[in-house]
Amino acid sequence: MLLTGLVLGLTPPGHRGEPEASHPLHVSYGSMVLEGDFVVLKVRMFQDDLETVLGQFHNIGSLRLRADPIVDSLFTGYFNTKFTLAIGDSTVQGAVVASGESDDMWWFTVLFEGWEPITEISFRNDLLFDLFDDQRNITRVLYTPTERHRTYYSVATDPETHRFSAHD
Repeated sequence: MLLTGLVLGLTPPGHRGEPEASHPLHVSYGSMVLEGDFVVLKVRMFQDDLETVLGQFHNIGSLRLRADPIVDSLFTGYFNTKFTLAIGDSTVQGAVVASGESDDMWWFTVLFEGWEPITEISFRNDLLFDLFDDQRNITRVLYTPTERHRTYYSVATDPETHRFSAHD
């Protein structure tokens, strides 16, 4: 059946037409910290998945990640369309402040700036949902003054906006 699908050009379930990945999971891991007027997010994704999605998003044929301001800019452009963060009623854009490679993962540190101490946020993490139907995004949020934390799980088949409050 798989051979028939390949000959006919059919896409396997859970995949949107890209070559088979070198890993069985499609997942991103995020660690978000609310501290004072800032939200800092460190997000990690598999390098091959990220290269594929950034190449598609920016119409670049063969993209290879490297520690470079141009790659950071490419990621920022994609990130701000797929990860939305609201402080109060205002959506805030993120800015990449650091990036790097760790084994077969790539990480970015993204900074969001508020205008007063941040105690409540809402966010939607749709990273890589445009590439994989089986994508999973895990985001841990920590409010530093009280060490209150919560972990959120986002799936491509049922994306949602998550809310975090230091007061609940």
